[in-house]
Order: sequence, then C-alpha cells, then structure tokens
Amino acid sequence: MEELLCNAAMRGDLESLNEIIAKDNYILDNILVGSFKGKNPLHVAISTGQAEFVLKLLEIKPKLAEVVDTELGAALHIASANGDLKIVEALVEEIKPKLAEVVDTKLGTALHIASANGDIKIVEALVELSPEMCMARDRDGNNPLHIAAVKGKVDVLKKLIQTCPCAAQVIVDRGDTILHLCVNYNQLESLKLLLEMIRDHEFAHSKDANGNTILHVAVFGKRAEIVKHVLYSTEINVNAFNEAGWTAMDINFFVQSRHEEEVDPCIQNLLGAAGAKRRTHMLVLTPSPRAKKLMPTLMVVSSLLATMAFQVGVNPPGGVWQEGCFWQDDSKEHIAGKAILAYKYPKSYSCFIYFNTVGFLLSLTLILSLHVLSAPNRKRPGGWVLLVMSLLTIMTTAFAYIFHHCCLIEAYDGNQCHFGFCDRVGLCGVSFGRSALGYPRASEFETKGQEKDFQIS
Repeated sequence: MEELLCNAAMRGDLESLNEIIAKDNYILDNILVGSFKGKNPLHVAISTGQAEFVLKLLEIKPKLAEVVDTELGAALHIASANGDLKIVEALVEEIKPKLAEVVDTKLGTALHIASANGDIKIVEALVELSPEMCMARDRDGNNPLHIAAVKGKVDVLKKLIQTCPCAAQVIVDRGDTILHLCVNYNQLESLKLLLEMIRDHEFAHSKDANGNTILHVAVFGKRAEIVKHVLYSTEINVNAFNEAGWTAMDINFFVQSRHEEEVDPCIQNLLGAAGAKRRTHMLVLTPSPRAKKLMPTLMVVSSLLATMAFQVGVNPPGGVWQEGCFWQDDSKEHIAGKAILAYKYPKSYSCFIYFNTVGFLLSLTLILSLHVLSAPNRKRPGGWVLLVMSLLTIMTTAFAYIFHHCCLIEAYDGNQCHFGFCDRVGLCGVSFGRSALGYPRASEFETKGQEKDFQIS
C-alpha cells in the first residue's frame, strides 16, 4: 500500500490517493509516527512538482509538513530547493509557528536554501511570515545573509538586509564577518551593496580572527578591483596591522615573493596612492598585552604623584613670609609671599624645587602619554579634539606651577632666577612635546612590526 501511495504521489494521481485512504484511513498517520515503509509521499510529490497532490495531502493531514526526511530534509526545504512558490506558500501556512525551527541535515533553514538559489519570490514569502529566520545559523555559523553574499545573489541580499540589518553583522564560527566572506569569494557586488546599505565605521573596519581587515584579505587574494573599491569608498586604515604585525603593503610583497613573481603594479600603485607603507617604514609603537593591564595602575600612581608634587610645590615646607620686613641679622629685605626656606637655605631649597619640578613634570608626561595610548583613533576628528584638550589642560597646569615657583623664590640674583625659570620651561616643553608627537619608548611597549606567523583565515 505504501508503494502505491508513493507512485500516486509521483504521478499526482488524486483519484488513487482517495482510493488508498479509503482502504487504509491510518496510512498517513503511519508517516507521522515513523512506521511508514517507503518515502514520504509529500516529499515525493514536492520533488516531482505535483502541486495539487501536495495541497490535497496538506488538507487531509497538515502535520505532514513538519516531518523531516534524513536524506531530503523537510518539505519546506525541498520546495524551496525546487523553487515552487505555490507549494512554499502552502507549506508555510501550515507550519508557520515552527517555521524557524525546521532544519535540514546541515542545520540550515529553508531560507538558507532559497538564498543560495537566489529565488527572490520564495525569499520574500519566507521572510514575510517569519523575519527571525534571517538570524538562523547553519552548522558553520552562516545565516541566510552570509549564504546570499558568498553566492552573489545581490537581490536576495538586499531584501534580507532590509528585513534584518543586524544579521549582516553576525560573525561566523571561523571569526569572519560577512565582508570578509565577500572578499574571500570574490563577490564585489555583494561587498558594494553591504558597504552602501550598512554605513557603520566599525563594520567596515572590522577584523577577522587573525586581525586582518578586508583590505588585508583582498591584497592577499590579489583582488585588485576589490582593493580599489575598498580604498575609494571607505575610510579604512591602509596601514593597519594584523596579528602578525603586517600591513597591506607587506602582504602584497609577501604574496609576490611566495610565488616568485614581481610585485603586482596595479595593487602596488593603488596602495601607494592611498599612503600605504611597509612595517619597516613605520615607527609606531603600541602597548603590549602586559602593558595594557598596567596602564590603569600607572594612571592612578602618576596622578597621585603629580598631585603630591603640585601640593608640595605651591605650599613649600616652612611656609611663606606673611609680611615684608628686614631680616634681623641681615640688611636684606624679604617680601611677603616669598618662601622662607628659599631665603634661609637657598641652595637646599633650589635642589628641593628642582627635583620636585622634575617629578611633577615627569608625572604629567606619563599621564599624557597614557592618554595618547588609550585615546580614540587620532585620524578621526574626535580623537584629535580630545588629545589637544588634554595637552592644553596639562600644559596650563604645568605653567601655573612654574610661574607660582617664580613668585615664591626670593630673587637675590636675577640671573639665577632667570636661569631656573628657563630651565623649567625648557624641561616642560621637551617633556610634553615628546608625548604629544609620539608614543613613549619603553621596554613594556612592543613594536607592531615584530615577526609573527602570518595567517589569512
């Protein structure tokens, strides 16, 4: 009887279907409980395009649409693969509550299959009834947007992005973004659409598990058109380092040397025009992982030291003269507001002030250096504004400290006072200029250009 039913499904013979059911009312129930011997007649009818037969079976036993075949998958997957819109619409009406849960053997939904085939009508029908299917992932971590992107189905991809934009920012299990997939599969049109529809700075600058931007991957794959589009349509950092410490220009030379070929002039010229450099031509330092952990502690310690040095500097030991008069044992006059210790022990006070000033300026230098290292990207306007504001704030504090000292010191010798003032101003300028123009050179900060194994995922 099972064989007769399968044959009827293959032919789309409704009369035979009615006769078989009349003889055995429970034959379709056997399919649901798993005791049916043979192929699921619903799947057979869908595979052969017998729409009327499919509709009749669903009318008699709607739950047949939820049965999953170990080889063919669910009925909805088969219909989506065949591109039969009429059957798909009939099936989704029956299994709508569980639509997103129905998967095939590869843990993919019907939307995955329709997206791979580029059937826009079926995709529209599926997402209209269940938009959450856009977030469903197969066993490789790909959602339908990833599938449409790597297959170059631009119309489908556009519809899916409009339905669920956040699905485009899902990371696959290998650590790639959808942009990296487009580059790996050389899908320029998909990449253009994504960059146009999702205007997110961080999205375009995202990195894979190995720290490669889409520019790194495009250069590694020698995809000149993609390199050109990325450079012209985004503000991507052309000198960004990956985990191996390589720039895009380094990768271009590496690829050519590996194949014993000359450097690709097209990609070489594109990168050169955009200001790309090799790591050996860059002197940028960045914190090591250990240094990053120490930065908060260093910031607290340097702030406390700067506060202590400032307080001792503006309130010197021994205090200041409260009123002006002549000293009892000397004919020299002291002035109100001047440091008493500077008058009585000028040499000792000069040493004290010198070392206190050095400590204060070094603390401020460390604070500014740590701020520069942890500041946002200085190529963006906001990063420069924060950096300049921090520099001005610390500089004004330093100069206030220095001028206050000049007011405290009793100027017995104008040349000595002038020399001390110039000395502190010079030290202040050198310290802050070094911090503002570059990163501090310390053993805890490693060069990004260090040798590591280079990988492209």
